[in-house]
Amino acid sequence: MASLGQDLKRERELRGISLEEISNLTKISLKQLEALEQDRLDDLPGKFFIKAILKAYANSIGLEEDTVMNKYYEESLLQEPSPESKLHKEKVKPAMTKNIIGIAVLVVISTVILIFVYLTSWKKRTPLPQEEIKPWTLIQKEAPISLPGINPSEPSAIEEEKLAIEILFTEETWLQVYADGKLEVEDTKMPGERISVEASEELLIHLGNAGGVAYRLNDREGKPFGASGVTVRNIRITIENLKDFILQEPEEIEILDKVS
Repeated sequence: MASLGQDLKRERELRGISLEEISNLTKISLKQLEALEQDRLDDLPGKFFIKAILKAYANSIGLEEDTVMNKYYEESLLQEPSPESKLHKEKVKPAMTKNIIGIAVLVVISTVILIFVYLTSWKKRTPLPQEEIKPWTLIQKEAPISLPGINPSEPSAIEEEKLAIEILFTEETWLQVYADGKLEVEDTKMPGERISVEASEELLIHLGNAGGVAYRLNDREGKPFGASGVTVRNIRITIENLKDFILQEPEEIEILDKVS
């Protein structure tokens, strides 16, 4: 079965399109395009940008985005560790902890026994005066220290303290971005360009081409703002409504259904 990179390269060559043409159209570097076709996804700048590059590549050679993305999700799913492997790791960790504690207890007990044997032998050779410390008192002082209990830390809720948006442009797009009422960006961007803006309370965005961008909010993938060529204004993002703009990853079952 051909890999995703092999499929893309074959479709590109069938259409007689060169990597240089795709690079000029999408503003994606030749190095990144070659890594994509050679399935060296680790050389690309993160999962979020891999998706954006795949969509831009598909559009540039006339492939359906859904077909390419389903292939990507299928391969990503196959590379994840199996549930049996995860379960095995979860079982091994408690077992290793018990073994370490058991070994520590044995070492302490062995030390106490050796001290007791030594003191007993020494007492037989040199009788101690009545008022001196008895061996059992020393043994009591060398008793094993109680080990602190291991309590798994409870995850604390992470509160959003700021808004940070990172936008990657996949098509030519005009936009304005306000951060806390201050205009930060007003420009027309080309495919392959990206910007980052931070705000304490509110981001306000106007887009001339809603489908020409992919973005991340506080390092999480965002939902599409709209279709390609559609103008959208007054996109207001606050800490309170942030979750409404976060895109949930598709369920594995849905991916498999689409592929089959």
